[in-house]
Amino acid sequence: MPESLDANERKGGKGAQKQRDEHWLFLRPLLNFAFLCVKKQVYPAKRSTSMTADPLTHIRIILVDTLEPGNIGSAARAMKTMGLTRLALVRPAKFPHANASKMAVSAADVLAEASVHAQLANALEGCHAIYGVSARQRAIPLPATTPRECAPMAVAHARSAGVAFVFGGEEAGLSNDDLGLCSTLVQIPSDPACRSLNLAAAVQLVAYELRLASLGNTHLPSLPQRAPAESFERLLATLDTALADAGWYNNKNPALALEKLRRILHRAELSADDVKMLLGAVGRLARR
Repeated sequence: MPESLDANERKGGKGAQKQRDEHWLFLRPLLNFAFLCVKKQVYPAKRSTSMTADPLTHIRIILVDTLEPGNIGSAARAMKTMGLTRLALVRPAKFPHANASKMAVSAADVLAEASVHAQLANALEGCHAIYGVSARQRAIPLPATTPRECAPMAVAHARSAGVAFVFGGEEAGLSNDDLGLCSTLVQIPSDPACRSLNLAAAVQLVAYELRLASLGNTHLPSLPQRAPAESFERLLATLDTALADAGWYNNKNPALALEKLRRILHRAELSADDVKMLLGAVGRLARR
């Protein structure tokens, strides 16, 4: 009698196992499909961060406060002759304009694709290395270089990230605020007796050096990728607020102190991960 019961139990157990196996065979594809759907929503496919072979396509020429539309067209032509196509305009006095189109000649496509911005910070979004072209230094000096010296490094950065060269208007050049957003000062070694260049001529000189550097692209160094401009500015704004709340500015000139902090952080060449960690650290201290 007991043996008969054991046999029945074994038989029943095998039947139950078979039923579970059949259920699993049916459910498994559905579960896999559901998992893939959830994975796609929670962990979307990462966008490729690889850049195209030509680094010049990632270099942005930014013109700030340009008064004469003809200079915008001439600058676009100077860019295109050297293989540069990304033009951004900040507070142009007149654009679009017939004189800009007339002076651009064969670079009409560069003008058509140009972006227009109210603030330089907006035009710099996505840029990891920012060069301000100006004949004058600041009270707190920026690292200074020439177009020939900086071009290889700029092209090296442009192999994996956005790069910007910023030019000021015809009369006053770059303002202190706009130049402050740049990490490096570029000075064209013109004759001291007549230092000022036409805007398009300055763009042409810089574009020429960038093209020469790009032709020797295989000999350029491999550089770590800096944090984009918008991340850096967010860190500085967070630090500024935390220091003000802590009373650190009480016996200081706030603008000058913040400018010095900007220079210190620029020299560190922070990566995106560096900025993320510092934002977390400053935020934690601010909440104490």
